[in-house]
This record gives sequence, structure tokens and C-alpha cells, in this order.
Amino acid sequence: MVNVNWLGDCVLTLPIFKAIRDRFPQSYIGVMVVGRLKELFQNNPYIDKVMVFDEKTTHKNLFSKLRFIKALRKEKFEVAILLHRSFTRALITALAGIKVRVGWKRLKNRFVLTKEVSSPKEDLHRQDRYFSLLEGIGIPVKEKQVTLFVDEEEKKKISKFLEDYRLKFSYLVAINPSCNWHLKRWEEERFALVADRLIEELNCCVFLIGAKKDSPIAEKVAQIMRNQVVNLCGKTTLKTLVGFLQEMDILISCDSGPAHLAATLGKKVLVLFGPTLPSITGPRGRNVYIIKKEVGCKLPCYNLNCRDNRCMKEISPEEVYQQAKRIILDKH
Repeated sequence: MVNVNWLGDCVLTLPIFKAIRDRFPQSYIGVMVVGRLKELFQNNPYIDKVMVFDEKTTHKNLFSKLRFIKALRKEKFEVAILLHRSFTRALITALAGIKVRVGWKRLKNRFVLTKEVSSPKEDLHRQDRYFSLLEGIGIPVKEKQVTLFVDEEEKKKISKFLEDYRLKFSYLVAINPSCNWHLKRWEEERFALVADRLIEELNCCVFLIGAKKDSPIAEKVAQIMRNQVVNLCGKTTLKTLVGFLQEMDILISCDSGPAHLAATLGKKVLVLFGPTLPSITGPRGRNVYIIKKEVGCKLPCYNLNCRDNRCMKEISPEEVYQQAKRIILDKH
């Protein structure tokens, strides 16, 4: 399986591996993924091999790509399923001698794929889109619930780390103040206002989370706040983050990968949506709550030159705080 490069989307693809195992019980299943996401696929009983391919880091030049092709050839895979649309990845699977190469129908990949599947309609949820590629080759995805396999040792470490916070505070709240592109972000000042009220009015302990690249945003939130927060942004691995989110009472986030992780774990998640649509990229889970404003723009919107970002600015700190409060205090 040649997977995509984004955390949230990779979370959505996880049921595919069980579907393949169910269809072919004796199969040897591998996944090709960027390095920052490899931990998501480790400890998964339906995956036999995790192979890291990253054009931006370890495989930037021709010789590193050739080494990867050699390693991939040694695995003797017979079928490559390409969720990623990349021509480079499709070509690599061909050069590695994988005879059956399945991917999305597009002109660029026509000569390197042996089986093409037409893309479904644009308004389909991203997860259903990925499933449709499998179903296009006769592999139904019957169980669509995502399962994350949390490392038990990691769970114990995190539980011990949080012991004192559990004793001192009434609730543990994670806030993810960043995401992969700026138009989906909510202003740092607004996150700070919500975090301060959660601390002062509900006796919450607030943790800031995110990837290392998001650290400046988290630091700005912490600096603006009146109260102290625990800034873990850039200090957790993906495996640690999964275990950490499992211990939270709620995650407040923009449309991002951690929101998908928390939703998959069954945790309460409040997601702030702007230029993207929950019906297409939203987390799936029984405890997912959405705040989204209609501002008259056509959605989803990928206008990276947008100057006013009204879709996010229309979401007020008061609304986010009140909704978070209701969710936290709801015992169901």
C-alpha cells in the first residue's frame, strides 16, 4: 500500500489493511509512507512491513531513490495499491518489479499503472474515496471503524506523567492551535482567551500539542495567556501523542490530524472548520462536535491568497468556550 502524506488522511485509511487481510488471509502486507507517520502503522497486526519513503528528506536524490527501489524489490510484493497520486511513487513500484499496480485514473500515471480506478465524485468524504479504490478492485471495506493500536508501555508512562495533573485539576484539556495550512488556523489570541477561561472557570489543566514546526504558534498562545499551560508542542512522538490524547477529557482543534486521532480514540473533540468541509475531511467518531460559520464562500476553498479569512474569524472565543464547556460537563 502506497499511502498518502497527511496524518488525518492516513488515519482514515487504517481500515483498509484489515479489509485486505480479510480478503487475502495469507497475504504479506506492507505500507510505504513518509517517516513522520511511520509510528501510526507500527504495532498494527494487519501490517507486516512499514517502509519509509520521503522525497523531502531521506530520498531527495536519485541514488537514495535507487536504494529504496532495491530494498522494495527484495520484499517481492506482487501488488501495489497506490492511494497516493504521485507519479514518482507509481514509477518506483514499477521499477521495483511489482507486477500489479493499482491507482487512480489520471493521464500522468497511465503508463505506469496496470489497473486504473476512476475517482469518485468530489463531494465524497475522503475516507470513502480511499475505500472506493479498494472496492474498485473487488476488495470491500466492510468494517469502516478505525482502530488505533496504542503501545501499552507508552500508555503506562503517560498515565504516570498525568497523575499529579489529575489530582490537581478537574479536567484535562488538549488544544491543538495549528494545522497544515494557515487559512485553517484560528488566531492565537482567541485560543489563549478560551484556554484562560477553561482554567479559571472550570479548573482545567490545558496542554498545547502539535508538531515541532508548530512550536512558534504554541509558544505565542502560551505567552499571551494569563495562566500557565503545559506546552508539549513538538515534544511528543506520534506514538506518544496517541496515548496522550487517550487520557484527555477533550481536544479543541482546527481541521487537523490530531482531531482525527482523538475522534478515532472515541474522545470528545471540538473542531473549528473554516475553508474546508466536515462532510469531506471531518473526523469520524461518535463524540465529534463541529463549529463552522457560513460566510457565503464556495467550499471547500483552496484560495491560499485569501486576505480576510472570514470563515475562521467569524468563530468567536465566546462560542468556542461555551461549546467546550457543554461538552466537558456532559457526562454521556
